[in-house]
Amino acid sequence: MINKLAFLLWIGALATSQNLQASAFEDYGGFGKYKQSLADGGGCISGTIGTSIPGKNFNVIVYFAGSQYGEKARFNKAYFGFTTLDMKHDIDDGKLRASAFQMCLKPGDYEIIGIEARGMESAQEVRMPFKVETGKNVYLGSLVFHSDAVKAIGCGSINKDGVEIRDEFSRDQPLILRRKGSIAAESRLLDAVKGKPYFYHCP
Repeated sequence: MINKLAFLLWIGALATSQNLQASAFEDYGGFGKYKQSLADGGGCISGTIGTSIPGKNFNVIVYFAGSQYGEKARFNKAYFGFTTLDMKHDIDDGKLRASAFQMCLKPGDYEIIGIEARGMESAQEVRMPFKVETGKNVYLGSLVFHSDAVKAIGCGSINKDGVEIRDEFSRDQPLILRRKGSIAAESRLLDAVKGKPYFYHCP
């Protein structure tokens, strides 16, 4: 297994070399299986990802896969994530650290299947769908990792460790547009109900 700190250092160096926001990172699956640029007929997903969990040198990750893989989804996963390693976050207000992400994928149906936070991966697969459409950029929301029992209960979740899906479209759109090759997004928030028990949306 790759040493976590070495991995984070590699992510930071890679992002810096590509002139990206270093705290957001993406993986398109083995051999880039899902990657397809807008110029080649792909579509994009975007949003912000971050955490309210204190500390440094850890990352949070959201895993997804093409819907066609069904029960084999975990062997065909890709992801987007956020690392606390650097100080180049798009958002850092003392309570939340987060950055924008954008991934351009092959058009089709996808599902978010799990999460990872501080080296611990979710034990139960979920099936939270989203669609990628040719030439469009779909805003999935602001995904915030918490470790807060009071907040979770207040938002109707039984999990202390979970991901809140927020609608921060007005705030996030300018951050997304700062990313290389980005286009304006349209909001299609993820359905937190289909992401239980790991995802929730506060009233």
